[in-house]
Amino acid sequence: PLSHASEEYVEELRDHKRSHSAQDPGDQANELQKLLRHPQTLYSDSSNGNTMMQQKQHESQSNLHQQQLGNPINEKKNEVSKGGFLYYFMYAVLNTMMAVPSLYGYASVIFNHDVFQPHIATLSKLVIWSSGVHQMVFCIISSISFAKAEVQDAGLLFLSVMSHFIAEQILNDDGSIEEIISTTIVTLSIATASLGIILMLMGRFHCADAVSYLPLPVVGGYLAYIGYFCVIAGVGLCISKSMIGGGFLSDMQLLMQKEAFILAFPGLIAGAIMMLVARYAQSDITLPLTMIIIPSIFYTILYATGTTLDEARESNWVGQTTPPSSISVLFELFDLGHVRWALVLSQKCVTVWVGMVFVVSFSSCLDVAAISMDMGEPLDVNKELITVGLSNLVSGLLLGQSGSYIFSTTILTYRTGFHSRWIGFIGALMFLAVVISKVNLLEIAPLFFLGSTLIFIGIDLLYEWIVEVYHRLLLSEYI
Repeated sequence: PLSHASEEYVEELRDHKRSHSAQDPGDQANELQKLLRHPQTLYSDSSNGNTMMQQKQHESQSNLHQQQLGNPINEKKNEVSKGGFLYYFMYAVLNTMMAVPSLYGYASVIFNHDVFQPHIATLSKLVIWSSGVHQMVFCIISSISFAKAEVQDAGLLFLSVMSHFIAEQILNDDGSIEEIISTTIVTLSIATASLGIILMLMGRFHCADAVSYLPLPVVGGYLAYIGYFCVIAGVGLCISKSMIGGGFLSDMQLLMQKEAFILAFPGLIAGAIMMLVARYAQSDITLPLTMIIIPSIFYTILYATGTTLDEARESNWVGQTTPPSSISVLFELFDLGHVRWALVLSQKCVTVWVGMVFVVSFSSCLDVAAISMDMGEPLDVNKELITVGLSNLVSGLLLGQSGSYIFSTTILTYRTGFHSRWIGFIGALMFLAVVISKVNLLEIAPLFFLGSTLIFIGIDLLYEWIVEVYHRLLLSEYI
């Protein structure tokens, strides 16, 4: 166990973290940008130049009659590193349970065109496969031993625009589904791999500082739009109809239809509940428990009312049955001979890719800085950017999509005290197990729950970058 003085030190670091988390997004962004450029300032005492670590060690030595305490952060790491394999397995399962529903939602965003829907279960496995690749790479080379990485929301919109553009172009030319899927997968893979190369170069030549100077209104506006995009995609998943591509008024007209509103309402409520839990719950375990309780209530209601799963499926509460989904089915549809290379290198896709580079690089730097502040330890942002780049390069070469650190689950794992790389390694194997299995989560999980995971992310982003940021920007910047 930690000594009393060490415990006081760790608590002070936590207070430091809480003081930052209490700030509004504008202050947080300024602090993060400062940390990106000068991570050592997190520990600097401006009055005398001594580090906070040195001061606390000196105080601890005085309080304990000059006994050497060492670094309390390292002591804490040594303590938790002794956790058994069972604990690693338990937290890996917990993280996977939180991730997989969201990844199904991400797949519905990336492959949002109607032409993809007959194969959405298989395409979802591809997104999960990509997440497993990202997690394995991070597990091997990231300096953060407990890092969690998956396909993330920062690149969703760009990938979605590319896939929708390709599907429309090929359909207009009377092309086949094989051409659409093959061209889309190759385009997204090349975009991801080339993104990885750019991120590695940015990290190698210490460009993270430049990324941190992107204007807050620009990034905030994009993240707010991503929030709206996630809400619309989540509602569409709840009602089994794509709402992406239509205007706001047409989306609202569709939602106001009685059947659609009944199907979407539980998802909207569940998403709002998860957002409130994530923001205000004191325990880090509360959100995962909430994500277990929500579908459990659905199944309890089915049991209490004597409703079968097939009857729920007929009412569109659960996805329709499809042939067993396996990643092998995707390779039956995928053929390089069907790829339309003119579309892969089209001006539209290249332009979208350039935007993805800027946003993903900034988002990744922001994630690393936020993790560093929450941990109370400096991280080399450029080094971590190289990790993100290599992960995207490998994912792209293996037909995957872009990804990066997942701040929420990374911090959740950190706060559990179990910092072993085994957690990430087991998590990657679990993603692989989901991919190999022929189970289609869409057939058994309530669609409103899967949609609510996207709605939760969207509402949180909208609240943070429209409401909370208002008081930190000039009116002209806010508009």
